Amino acid sequence: MSLYGRTDSNANVTKAGRGIAATSQAKQVIFVDETEAQLEENKERGLNAPGWWSYFSYTDASGATRHKAEQMVFIANADGTETQADDAQAADLSVLIDIQTQPADTAVAVGAALQLVLAATATPPGDASVLTYQWQKKSGRRWADVAGATGTTFDVASYAESDAGSYRVKINSTNGATEKISATAVVTTA
Repeated sequence: MSLYGRTDSNANVTKAGRGIAATSQAKQVIFVDETEAQLEENKERGLNAPGWWSYFSYTDASGATRHKAEQMVFIANADGTETQADDAQAADLSVLIDIQTQPADTAVAVGAALQLVLAATATPPGDASVLTYQWQKKSGRRWADVAGATGTTFDVASYAESDAGSYRVKINSTNGATEKISATAVVTTA
């Protein structure tokens, strides 16, 4: 049994290879056991059967996270002894990301400091230490990653009119949670 495709946040499987930058193809080899294969988080990534997988995720031109998974070895009746420390992608349990504070719309004077704030946790374990963040700015109809903006706050020391626009945060985790995207915050010039 082999799956060669990518899935989006709606868990649709499509043909692979179109529009993927070569630099985004850092593949990992991971093991998925019977329990992990049944979890919705893993199914959304295309990891839907026990065995060894070649896997990677990437951000497409519209700012959405996509997944590409190819099963290399199918294991029938996996007994759990084949596992490895790969839970950054194949969750052992259902992990949820909860956003407590969404980034808020704000008006900023030219030259003043701009700060957008987000607060989130992952359950379990109930803390934010497993979360990763990527702030994005809308450019036309597409979302683009803001270089270096990978924390819970987005800071601009001296606001310029070119900083005006719509911002959001993509939140992922190192323990297999399904990606969550924050509300959009609109920044305008005061």
